[in-house]
Amino acid sequence: MKYKLDVKSRWKDQIKVGQQLLILFLGVYVFLLLKDALFWKIPVIIIGLILWFNYRNKTRHPIIWFSFLILLSIDLIHSYFWVANHHFVLFFMVLAVIFFYYHKEKEFFVKNIQLVLVIVVLASVVQKVLSPQFVSGDFYYSVINLGALFKFFMKFIPESIEIAKSNSDNLMNLSKTNPNLGETIVLKDIIPNLRYRSQIFAWLTIFVEFIAAMAILIKPKNTWSHLIFIALIIGVLFTRLETGFMSVLAINGLFLCTNTKLKMLYMIIILGCIALIIMKLGYH
Repeated sequence: MKYKLDVKSRWKDQIKVGQQLLILFLGVYVFLLLKDALFWKIPVIIIGLILWFNYRNKTRHPIIWFSFLILLSIDLIHSYFWVANHHFVLFFMVLAVIFFYYHKEKEFFVKNIQLVLVIVVLASVVQKVLSPQFVSGDFYYSVINLGALFKFFMKFIPESIEIAKSNSDNLMNLSKTNPNLGETIVLKDIIPNLRYRSQIFAWLTIFVEFIAAMAILIKPKNTWSHLIFIALIIGVLFTRLETGFMSVLAINGLFLCTNTKLKMLYMIIILGCIALIIMKLGYH
């Protein structure tokens, strides 16, 4: 009984738990990007650790969070056009945490996280709607036939793996030819009626993302809002192992969630994704 009470007490403050998981993710993420702009990052890490070790209980300034913000900023400056989309999200999340250390207003912090999350998901919806290749289903059609999506499910259809490999080999051979010759290839469908199914899946993706964004915008603490959002995250992970981005989205969801069971589900998703990132599985 005491153990259950301790667990409930710990999960009561989802902001504190979310910050701990965010620090864990940032530590892994920053380590994986450490080789980029190493000359500038090493002094930041050393100085940050020295200041944290000596002044963590003597100053109201969040030294660790400022260190992470600087490290993220270095990557933005060094590789602005190459960093992952969730790198920008992390930057604003860390900013929100730093501001929270000064204003101490939980509702204001939650509102900041809510706006970041809604803007990110809605931006994804707008980008898809404005892309002719996406709404037509051409994007899904090509990447599925090349074996880039639904790898988990393809294991149950061995012949689809062979077709996808054949398509990839043909595309690789085409890329080695002289483009002036105007040669083309035709991708073989790994399943029947894939072009039609791809278009349906494209619009289904847009619809689900839009519903999730509206749910988080209108009812950010509602259980159904988080069930829809969690379903979106899990759906993306089964489609493609976007472990980095889904970790970030799940941490945002955890910050907003008030249901203990759903908080624990968010934690499982986050820790599972971080474990896959450490094992270099998926896309961090």
